[in-house]
This record gives sequence, C-alpha cells and structure tokens, in this order.
Amino acid sequence: MKFSPLFVAMLPAVVAFTGQAATYQVVELGPVDGYKSSFVAGLNNNNQIVGNLSNRFNYPIDLNSVDLTSTAITGSLTAAEIEEVKKGNINAKALSVLTNYLQIASGLYTTQRFAGTYPARLDTKQLVRVRETAAVQTNNEYLLGINDLNQMIGYATAPFTKQSFTPAATTTTPNPVAQQLWVPAPMHMAGVVFTDKGKYTLPPAYTDYGGGYSVGRGLNNNGKVIGYGSSTMTTEAQTAIAASCDGKAEPKDLCYYRNAVSNSYETRGMVWQLDANGKPGTPQILGFLGDKNSGKAHTRTDYPTVAYSSTPNDVNDLGLVVGASMYSDSDDIRFYASGFSGRDEVYHAFHATIFDGTELKSFIDAKEWNSSFATGVNNKNIVTGYAVKTITSVDRNRFFIYDYNTQKLTFPADLFSSASTAPEAINDNNIIVGTTETATAGTSTRRNVGFIYDIAANSFKDINTLLSCKSAYTIVTATDINEKNVIVATAVKEVERRDSKGEVIKDSAGNVLKEEIAVAVQLNPIANGTIDNCDTSAEQTYERQGASFGLFGLLALLPFVWFRRRG
Repeated sequence: MKFSPLFVAMLPAVVAFTGQAATYQVVELGPVDGYKSSFVAGLNNNNQIVGNLSNRFNYPIDLNSVDLTSTAITGSLTAAEIEEVKKGNINAKALSVLTNYLQIASGLYTTQRFAGTYPARLDTKQLVRVRETAAVQTNNEYLLGINDLNQMIGYATAPFTKQSFTPAATTTTPNPVAQQLWVPAPMHMAGVVFTDKGKYTLPPAYTDYGGGYSVGRGLNNNGKVIGYGSSTMTTEAQTAIAASCDGKAEPKDLCYYRNAVSNSYETRGMVWQLDANGKPGTPQILGFLGDKNSGKAHTRTDYPTVAYSSTPNDVNDLGLVVGASMYSDSDDIRFYASGFSGRDEVYHAFHATIFDGTELKSFIDAKEWNSSFATGVNNKNIVTGYAVKTITSVDRNRFFIYDYNTQKLTFPADLFSSASTAPEAINDNNIIVGTTETATAGTSTRRNVGFIYDIAANSFKDINTLLSCKSAYTIVTATDINEKNVIVATAVKEVERRDSKGEVIKDSAGNVLKEEIAVAVQLNPIANGTIDNCDTSAEQTYERQGASFGLFGLLALLPFVWFRRRG
C-alpha cells in the first residue's frame, strides 16, 4: 500500500493484528445478470450471504400506465421518439426517460409503480421475493440478515395491483368515469421471516386503518426476531382517517396507504418469538428511555410532546437485544431548529439502549453526547455502536465498545481524531467491522472506507490496507463478520459503462467508457498473510488501484437507502 504521512502518524493506533491473518482475499459476489449494482446485508457461519440489487437493466414498462404527454417525457424526448415509444420501440435513451418519469410520478397512482431494490441470496446469485407475487415487481423489497439455520429476515413495501375504480358521484362530477388505479395491499411495510416451514409476515401490535406495519431487522439462532412496527394510533389520527378514507374518492386501501406513509402510526421496537413451525407470535413491545430513563413520557404542558419510539438493531443468541430509543429530559430545554426558524423543546434524542427482557438500560451520558446508537452485540454480551458529538462544528460518530458484563465503556481510537466511525457488526472473536473515514494528506478531503477492529489487540485498520496492492476494489463499508472472520462488504470498482438496456457505451472514437459501480464482496482471511507494501513511489497518497468512491455517492445508487443495523 501507499502510506501517506498521515497514515504513518497513525501507525501506533493501527498496529498489525496479533495471531491472525493480516491480509484478505476479495471474492466478488456480483454482478447478478440483469442488474448493475449489488449491496451486501449479512452472512452466517456457513458463508451464506444475503443482500440487495439495484439499477435493473431493461426495466419493463407498462405503456398503458404511462402519461406520454407529461413534461417529464416531452421535455426529454422528441415527438418522433415518442411515436416510436408508442409503437413499443423503446431504445436506451427512451427507457432512461421513462424510468425517471416513473420515479418522479410515484405520487400519481394511475402511473406504473417503480421498483428500485431487489433482494437476493448473493452466494447463489438467486433473487428472492419477499411480498411481491406479480411477474413485474411493483414495490421495494429487502433482505437484511440470515442465521445459521438458513432463516432469513427482510421487509418490503406494499405490492400494488392495477384495479378499476369509479369514484362516487358528486355535484361537480355527477357522472364519474372509471379509473385504472394502482392499489396497494394492506400494510405499507411488512417484515417477513423465511424458515424451512414457510414464509411468514411479522404481525404488528396495531393493525387498524391499513393493516399497521412491521419491519424486520435481525434474528438469532434461537427463534428470536427483532424489528419495529405500529404500536397504536392517536385518537385524533383515527378520527381524521376514518372521516377521509370513506372509499368515495379513492379506494380505502389507497387512502390508508397515503396516511400510513405520512407516519400516522406510533412506532415501537418489537420482538417476536418463532414457534416450532417457524411462525412468529404476538410481538413483545419494547419501551423507551424518556423521561430521564424512567420509561415514561414527559408531562410538561408548556412544551411540545415528544414522539417516543424505539428501534432494536441486533440480538445475540442469549436473547439480549441492543438498539436505540428516544430519551428525554424535561429539565433540559433546548432550541430545535426547523428550516429558518425553530422553537424551544424538551431535550429529546435517540440514545443507545440495551433491552434485557423487560428492562431497559442506558450507558451513554446524554449530557455529553448528542445522540447514540448500539448497532451490534456478540454472544459474550460485548456491545458496539457509536455516539454523536459535535467536533470542529460538525456532528461526528464516535465508535464505542460497552462490556455489558462489567459495565465498562470505551471509545477506541480510529484513524484520526475527527473521523466519523459507525460499526456494523461484532463476532465472538471480539472483532468489529463497519465504516469509517480516511483522509488524504495535505487536503481536507475525506472518504468512507470499511474498517476492522480487534478488541484484544486494540488494532483499528482500514480494510483496504489488508488487500493486495493490485486490488480492483475499494471497500467503502464492511457490513458483517462471522466466527471464521469472513467479512462481507460493499465495494466500488471501475467497469465498462452500460446504458439502461445493459449495452456497453462508447465515445465518438469508439473507445469504451468507464464508470464506478457498487458491488457486494466477500473478504476471506489468508492464513499467515502479510500486509502488502504498496509504497513504491515518492507520492505519499493513500490510494489503491481500485476506485475512490465515497459512501454517500455509493448510497446514491440505491433509490431507497436501507441500513442493516444502524438506527
């Protein structure tokens, strides 16, 4: 690798691992035919891997559900090109315009639904359906985890079907005309668990006015599933929805959906136990840390109420759940900005929470940290996560480790003092992986890279330094690690640029153009490996052969950003 002066200065904090391989071999899990990008989500100890795909080539267009007179289309295609589209002759340019239109017009339910994400078993390159049953996917679906029993957890937005609907007659429209509308299924989001006995929806605690909703976040090897979902709805919201969703102006399911996506439900973390047939039972509702860790809402009437909620992010095989919940302190009044204005409110923020049965425990000082999130826990009850603090006028994530057995909290050093670091997973070898920032010497440029941290050795490393100098990949986030120290990550690499139909793009001289894409990768430890020294020139910039793509640029490739564990 090419060691920058900055990196050399940081060497004391990133010494070599003791007693384990220092290098990793990259195995690409993508591409999957028909899709440009792949993102990893999790793996188990059998190296079975789940993830998600995006940027589908040759996206199928239902011309009967597209308004070809829309300015989003007429502003980009000529009249002659539109006539060709009407004939079914859709070239790459027209297909790009049409798929962009589907996304812009998502609020018009006469328009075809656009699907942006597709779940897959990346080790076998097989697509998985979470909720959708139609040939052309109409929703967004995600897989987030897989345990050692090959049970998988995910969630999906509501699938849609095209239905005929005739509004009720009114004085202004005495003879309404039937419309073809895309109508959603109940539950605007639904968590789903896959077992060898079948596929089951995670039932939320509250299901009125649209079926409620649930999101699956993780599962252990003993039938415990974690996530969050609808716990109740205020009386005011119930009254308003009952009055507006009478089925006269639009189908009730569509009206419920509109209200659900605008947060009409109250949300709580939930835990489901699978029975002998793999079916989830009634959820246990998780509490929250307000007011001042009492588990109760603040009662002050001179300041606005707080929307209390909780989100579990991981569960170990002992059943210990970690995540975050809303903390409040009614004695601490702070100004909360909103746009160009704001108001004084009771201090409230998400803070790292341990859910031990029915008990909630906090361990981050809310006076010192703006917010905090626990993101992973291993079977030794070692918790990891990050706390947020303003450093050099910017909110930064500070990586923490909390030993639940001894109640010891530490904040290990990462690559530099103001780096923002977010761990994603911890294994039983006490090795943590996640995302951090690295810097280019002599500049203010930061970029996101995957990291690996060994608690015993107090060793924090940019994973890219453990790859071959000739690696074509830049690891931008490490998502999971199993007990064999196999890591799954998302990387970027340079490939031939392809259009919306999957065809290679060339310039006017016939040269193939290049672009950077996101790819899911598996990182296998090399026994007795050594760090590859790439510093063969006087140029002290830390760059590998692979792409230097920031995490936010990477996430822009995913229409609906998802996170496996972070709250």
